[in-house]
Amino acid sequence: MKRFFLALALVAAFAPVPAHAAGCDGVTVVVDYRGLGGGVQQGCAPGSPSSGIAALTAAGFGYTYAQRQQGFVCRINGKPGTDSDKCVNTPPATAYWSYWHAPAGGSWTYSNQGAATYVPARGTVQGWAFGAGEQPGIAPPAAPAPPPPPPPVQQPPAQQPPAQQPPAVTTTTAPSTTTSATAPPSSVASSSAAVTGESSTSVAVETVRPVEEKALEEKSGLGWSWTLLGVLVIAALAGVGLVVARRRRAVEEE
Repeated sequence: MKRFFLALALVAAFAPVPAHAAGCDGVTVVVDYRGLGGGVQQGCAPGSPSSGIAALTAAGFGYTYAQRQQGFVCRINGKPGTDSDKCVNTPPATAYWSYWHAPAGGSWTYSNQGAATYVPARGTVQGWAFGAGEQPGIAPPAAPAPPPPPPPVQQPPAQQPPAQQPPAVTTTTAPSTTTSATAPPSSVASSSAAVTGESSTSVAVETVRPVEEKALEEKSGLGWSWTLLGVLVIAALAGVGLVVARRRRAVEEE
């Protein structure tokens, strides 16, 4: 039964940590088991952990303190095992978990402060390596690439106001104050009489009649004069003839 639980402990100690540490939004934790015959694992402690120990736990790693030296980590994920270190006293300088810091994508720096009191900054890397004080076997992971900017928000097209129709233009024709030259004689005479105050309608008509109408009337009056003259001439000739006939008849009777 003891061997079964030991096997489970070994499997748990070397189980891979979630691979999202490469894009960690917080503190990246690197654990190097190479001094114990294992590999290098890394995890992510989201946000801003309160200490190096809190970052180690949040990244998915378990730990054990030395019984007589609280605050000094002697095991991570059950390694090294109890057969090689009872975790009672501080481990020797040739076989212990050294603690390191680094900026993302930078270089490792050995920590001169214990993990229980050190406060890692968000975006940095914390490293643990078992051995004689060697730094972790991989370079500190680089910072995750910034997320792409959100796509631009498509603004709905601006609605154009309806085109305004020009106001309808109403044309009002003012009444004419000028009397037409072709108006009937009666209306022309009335208008002329109202303006001049004259009582004679015939005079007003004569002043506004067209030239053609006057010429026609003058020609008509001249024709009647010639006709009358002809009648008078004929009558005179007839009278002369009658007188001559009477005298001739009187001579014959004698």
